[in-house]
Amino acid sequence: MLERIAEIQGIGLLHQANGKPCTCQKATLVYADNGRGKSTLATIFRSASSGNAALIAGFKTVDGTLPPKIVLQFGSGHKVSFENGGWSEQRPELLIFDADFIGRNVHSGGAVSTDHRKNLLEFALGEAAVAARAAVDKTTSESKAASEKVQSFVGQLSGYHLGLTLAQFEHLPQVSDIDAKLADLQKRLVAAGNVAAIQAKPVPKILAEPSFDIDGLFVGLGLSLKDVHADAEKVVKQHIAKLGGTGAENWLSQGRQFGNGNACPFCDQDISSNDLVRAYQTHFNAAYGDLKTAVTALLGTVTTGTAANIIDAFAQSVGVSVAQAAAWVENVPIQAISFDADAARGALATFREFVVDLARRKNATPAESLGTGEEKAKAAALWEQVLIPVRSANAAIKAAEGLITGYKGQLISDSVPQLEQQIQQLQATKRRYDPKVVELLGHLAAARKLVEAADKAKKAARDGLDSLMTTTLKKYQTSINALLKNFGASFSLKGMSANFRGNAPRSEYGLLLRGRDVALEGGPPSFATALSDGDKRTLAFAFFIASTLEDPKLATRTVVIDDPMCSLDVNRRHHTRTVLKKLHSKAAQLIVLAHDAYFLRDLRDALRKENKAAPIAIFQLAAAPNNYTNFASLDIDKECESVYFQHHRLLNDYAAGNGGDLKAVAKAIRPMLEGYFLRRFPGIVPKGLLFGEIVTLIRDAVTPNPLCHAKNLVDVLNEINSYAGKFHHDAADSVVIVATELKTFVEKSLSVVHKGAPL
Repeated sequence: MLERIAEIQGIGLLHQANGKPCTCQKATLVYADNGRGKSTLATIFRSASSGNAALIAGFKTVDGTLPPKIVLQFGSGHKVSFENGGWSEQRPELLIFDADFIGRNVHSGGAVSTDHRKNLLEFALGEAAVAARAAVDKTTSESKAASEKVQSFVGQLSGYHLGLTLAQFEHLPQVSDIDAKLADLQKRLVAAGNVAAIQAKPVPKILAEPSFDIDGLFVGLGLSLKDVHADAEKVVKQHIAKLGGTGAENWLSQGRQFGNGNACPFCDQDISSNDLVRAYQTHFNAAYGDLKTAVTALLGTVTTGTAANIIDAFAQSVGVSVAQAAAWVENVPIQAISFDADAARGALATFREFVVDLARRKNATPAESLGTGEEKAKAAALWEQVLIPVRSANAAIKAAEGLITGYKGQLISDSVPQLEQQIQQLQATKRRYDPKVVELLGHLAAARKLVEAADKAKKAARDGLDSLMTTTLKKYQTSINALLKNFGASFSLKGMSANFRGNAPRSEYGLLLRGRDVALEGGPPSFATALSDGDKRTLAFAFFIASTLEDPKLATRTVVIDDPMCSLDVNRRHHTRTVLKKLHSKAAQLIVLAHDAYFLRDLRDALRKENKAAPIAIFQLAAAPNNYTNFASLDIDKECESVYFQHHRLLNDYAAGNGGDLKAVAKAIRPMLEGYFLRRFPGIVPKGLLFGEIVTLIRDAVTPNPLCHAKNLVDVLNEINSYAGKFHHDAADSVVIVATELKTFVEKSLSVVHKGAPL
């Protein structure tokens, strides 16, 4: 509880205000004229409550010479000070209703803004929602931080997924040998733009293998003549050998053609019975000749068919194929084409040696059948050795031809846009699996999980706060409407709720005035035009009271009310006192600041009616030198006296010997008696009559006029009027007042009032 406002300096009109003599009580009523510093004092309390030093800075004394300083004394003499721009501590138990509360939480300039609704919700929920709101703020902050982290990673990835959404980029499958595939597509792209030239390039073809008719060779080797006797041939051979010439056999064969078989063509002797001649006839017959011809040709065929130029020609053809394939290397991954000519030549030489030997042997014995199955198999095996290098080269040529043919077919189907798209896709895939990008995506995934968890926590916190808001505001609306009804307001609240639009929670409510909805913004009708200033302040006061009465810590609170009855009619003033009495009974302390002394007096009387011993402090903010303000004591009853009561008290005090200003006492006699007769004969003595006119009215009264009951006073009244009248003339200041004479006329005047009879 606040015990005293010990000191205030350099703040507004409170330039050097000393409040030490003014002790605060459970009920503290502070009176001040308008513009004397009530709002400044309320702001000081608000600043102490929130610890907001900026509020004080805004109220620094304009023409002051002292720095802002405040000393507040709380329970057990504990002092809280403001000095050097800051509070020594915060006092959150202070709850303040003032113009600042209205402007921050309810309306400003007749308009209700989003900030008003947000602030009002915070005030309405009070400390019960502190934990829930703190949880919402914490989870909202965490969600925002997590989202910002996600956006940070998304931003870092933006340069990597050009042409693709981030989701598409993330889900690209990994591709093996991607560089090779990219290179291939690049080549295909170049080729797709130059199809005609590429299609015109020659393609290597499989070369014809060298051939040798082994079957024909062995058929020739197997030729023989059954009618050619071996003995005849032996005889002829021996004879030819004797002749010793290389052409002897041909010579003998040709010479035989000139004989008739009976006589020698050279000597014409009889040769019909010559054994050698008969051997010639057998050896040189026509079939034999044919055989000899065939055998001779066989040797030539073998010699030609195994010539070394066969390999040379094939090697030359392979060279052409190699050159043709080389033209495709930039488009097709062709394996090198090679031909082992040396191996082929060596195998051919071996084969040649074998088959030429067979042919020569046959040529030596034409009629003899040569060539066994084993020799034929060997010949075939040796020829296969010749073909191995040949076929190896052809296999490479065939592979190249297949690749080129496939490429040419693909080239026809390739389109530049499609290839470019495939290249872009692969390039994106390559970027996707770059180690740096993989790391960023890992961070992004982790950040997204944090966002998901934070959003869940945020939703749970919001749901908890929403439940609390729904329950609290429903009760709050009922309390406010009850207050408004008691205040006699013609409007009420409807649909009070809360939402999270704009992230921060805020209140929503409507007004119902004479059965019509009143918009908080917009209209018509609107809050700004449909409600009077008194209505608006009443609504704000109802908001404050409803929330404060529900505060679970109200028993520890000091509630400060600045001008609660501003713009209030009689009924609202009455119910305001009722509400303040209730606050007084529940709070640790109630401080009311008002410019209406009568309201403060009536509030004091109401509190005393509840409890005659209620500790109540009453003091004022009074004018000080240089039109500053200071704290001062206040007799609230004296302040609230009517002119009649003031004059009556003045005369009574003088008659009792308490002294006083003689001139003021003398001037108070006539107006005191005028007031007396106005109250004794209400409605009969018109207002505004001078004292002499009232005496005349009494003197001239006739029955049944009640003034007849005062006729016994006419003489003394005339006497008093004669004495007191001279103090109301222009020369009154020059009239000498005799104290004993004045006292006599004061006592006569009081006798009229107290006894209704002359002294």
